[in-house]
Amino acid sequence: MALFSNSLAVTRQHLSAVVGDLIMGAADSGTSTTIVHTMLRKGDDYYNEHHYRSYIYGGTNIGEEREVSDWVLSTHTLTLDPAYTAAIDLTSMYELHHIFTEDEYRKAINLSIESIAGKYLIDLIDETTIELSTDTYEYALPTSFLYLYKVITEETAAGGVFNETDEIDFRDYSIIKAYAPELKLHESRYSIGDGKFLRLEGQGAQAKVTADTDGIYLPLDWVVQKAITFLPQNKIQSNKLDATYQQALILAANEPRAWPNPRSKRIVE
Repeated sequence: MALFSNSLAVTRQHLSAVVGDLIMGAADSGTSTTIVHTMLRKGDDYYNEHHYRSYIYGGTNIGEEREVSDWVLSTHTLTLDPAYTAAIDLTSMYELHHIFTEDEYRKAINLSIESIAGKYLIDLIDETTIELSTDTYEYALPTSFLYLYKVITEETAAGGVFNETDEIDFRDYSIIKAYAPELKLHESRYSIGDGKFLRLEGQGAQAKVTADTDGIYLPLDWVVQKAITFLPQNKIQSNKLDATYQQALILAANEPRAWPNPRSKRIVE
């Protein structure tokens, strides 16, 4: 089980809150061009005059961002342009940002993820990539794996059960470190069970995230501080966030580490 686990949406909300750029809530009702929410209280035209954008992070229209073109306090109605794909409803959860866009936040988060690739390893499990085939002893490994420390043979073909007693002895396989790394099972010591899958347990780098539900298994506080350093500099300066940026540089300099499992075999040099 991962020590840290947060979605892209949660990470972005923490990041935007730190830079003072987050209002969030759940719609009371709406249409394809409006969001109604009684918790919004600013005077008429506040949100459009301050160039807010509405991003849907959950429910209907998830992943869509639109500009706020009008705000009427008496009806608690935001008007959005252009229209969302579908009508906003009670499932729609929104964020309002006026400094950075969702795309800018996501890019900054992914740059922070990339900056620590290979330094902070996350646990990975794969049960679908390698299906054994009679007389075949070499199989391509998932590209997400940097280290492999356990391989278990499925109990019965298509059964989906992997018992610890069926773990393959580490001496009975090796890693071929070619252009595309492969798992090589030793013919003299391992009997192929046709149609059975292998459960691979290992470690790898955090993948980049694209969808709001994608998981991030890195320390949240560090990701947020590092991401601040990748936000557009012109907006950092024009919104008087220089002190926040300088503090983030200091806090993010202390990179977290998660080391390889002592049993692991390195896949990629």
